[in-house]
Amino acid sequence: MKLDHYIESGIIESYALGLATPAEVEELQHMRKLYPQLNTEIRIVERRIEMVALREGVAPPSRLKDRVFQRIGWDKEKNTTEKDQSNYTFINIQSRNQDYITVHRWWKLFFIMVFIVSKICLFAAIYYYLKYQQTQEKLAQPSSPIEHHISAK
Repeated sequence: MKLDHYIESGIIESYALGLATPAEVEELQHMRKLYPQLNTEIRIVERRIEMVALREGVAPPSRLKDRVFQRIGWDKEKNTTEKDQSNYTFINIQSRNQDYITVHRWWKLFFIMVFIVSKICLFAAIYYYLKYQQTQEKLAQPSSPIEHHISAK
């Protein structure tokens, strides 16, 4: 009895339309675990909604396509002749043998130079850090006993 009342309550329809609240969705998921026949009911409702949408759907007017294409600048007369006059440069990233993508050699040189400069900066940072540590150690060491005796007088 409870299952029939649950099916007739309309929660399955609101779930299929995406109108159910999170609490209703959680309750439906719990009920699906308890009653597997709810899955069949959900599929039936989804199929019914889909059939209604296909049967009663209204196709847009045919002139709408032409208006949309005119607005975005696509005309039926625009073919390859005007493509050559465009100011855009497109990069073909489709590889020849499906193993790798080719890149212009100047980009390769640029990335190699960036890599080398980053290694030089890393080396310089380590070098100057070690020099700084040596300087700090020298300052922290007490002076020699002779210098200490002379400064005491």
